[in-house]
Amino acid sequence: MLSSFIALAAGMIGGVEPSPAPAVVVPAPAPIIQVAAPAAANDTQVLVTKTPEANPGTVVEAQAPDTETEVTTGSDAPIALNSQETESAPSARDTVGQSSAGPDPSVVSPNQRRAILKEASNALARTRTAEGHFVQIDQNGALSEGRFYLQRPGRMRFEYDDPVPILIAADGVTVAMQDRELETVDRVPLGATPLGLLLSNDVDFETDAEVLRVQRANGLVAITVIDPTEEADGELTMLFHTGTYDLIGWRVLDANNGITSVQLDDVRTGMTLNPRLFIIEDAEDEDDEDRR
Repeated sequence: MLSSFIALAAGMIGGVEPSPAPAVVVPAPAPIIQVAAPAAANDTQVLVTKTPEANPGTVVEAQAPDTETEVTTGSDAPIALNSQETESAPSARDTVGQSSAGPDPSVVSPNQRRAILKEASNALARTRTAEGHFVQIDQNGALSEGRFYLQRPGRMRFEYDDPVPILIAADGVTVAMQDRELETVDRVPLGATPLGLLLSNDVDFETDAEVLRVQRANGLVAITVIDPTEEADGELTMLFHTGTYDLIGWRVLDANNGITSVQLDDVRTGMTLNPRLFIIEDAEDEDDEDRR
């Protein structure tokens, strides 16, 4: 649990190294995520249903009434924010075949691809500040959640709800992870993490990333990229609503084939944020401050 967000932050921060994830058999189908159809043009809420008995670390499926969304990553495996494997999950080919009588709607033409990438880039660039709620599912299926804050360029903060003692903040240069129980702060360069692309001032998918896949199906757009410089390992898949291109979440496939998924909801934009939200002091600096 303590290292579950590290797949997003870098795969490893300092001395906190996640145990190697079990190999993911490709293209084994992943389960679907159910996403609420937006009630309004700017509605980006993802409904997450949790049972009252659910404890931190329990897998909870994201659901919305009567709306089932699946986006394919390739010929066989669907993209899903919930990465826990399910034996009964249908293949992408079967699902698309049931929802459309004709060509696979997830396949886009070169012109559509360019248009989608431009729309997504513009939508990310328009969001200068944001805050909201996030739900994270790590490679072992454990669930955690909290609040996030974003200020472009380069700044983001993830505050985990108790009992997870983790705080993560990007200050424009590095991504820091603070463990309150261990009283440690570890850092990696922002550019060595997928956050570097997400927090760019003006995101240009054509030049800032190597785009592996662009897919569109059932009201969602999925864009999967890798770092062409290989400074950041793994794949980043961003999920957008097709109408508004609001970012509703992302999924990171790390170098060990471990998957960390993040869902966003209750998102507000355009507010003024305190710059200190994105600063985490080193442990020794805090000790010096206490002694003064």
